[in-house]
Amino acid sequence: MRHRFLASQFIKWGARPENVFGIDLLPERVAEAKELSPQAIRIDCGSAADLSFPNAMFDLVLQCTVFTSILDSNMKKQVAAEMLRVVKEDGLILWYDFHVDNPWNANVRGVKKREIRELFPECQLALRRVTLAPPLVRFLAPYSWLACYFLKKVPWICTHYIGVIKRERN
Repeated sequence: MRHRFLASQFIKWGARPENVFGIDLLPERVAEAKELSPQAIRIDCGSAADLSFPNAMFDLVLQCTVFTSILDSNMKKQVAAEMLRVVKEDGLILWYDFHVDNPWNANVRGVKKREIRELFPECQLALRRVTLAPPLVRFLAPYSWLACYFLKKVPWICTHYIGVIKRERN
């Protein structure tokens, strides 16, 4: 479960559970996350396009494979605007998402660097390709983790961007 893993990672890195928040559109994922996470973590069911948090509340906002599942461009713009609204002026948005389409799932479309720039105008982006193509990993890993390790260093066969988005300073 993504929420549990990410929440526990942030807690391991020093975040206090009462300062960790999550949101998911699917009630079953929210229920599972609440069950598996420390009680002080707040996890809400709702849309990332209409967050219930005050302006400039967070030092850090993370999106993990959200935008590739949003097929409507206006909805993507709303979610990006909400992320910018709730992050502090000097805060950061962490990005982890596919930059390639999923050929086996028409409901997942990669988000290219150009589109990310359009979603977050007047922001600096630092993006890097990571995550060796999952079908390749599933094929190779049983035979050679070493091959996977070396292949993940080849950017053109990595399927995700990881990065930081921050407002440009005036």
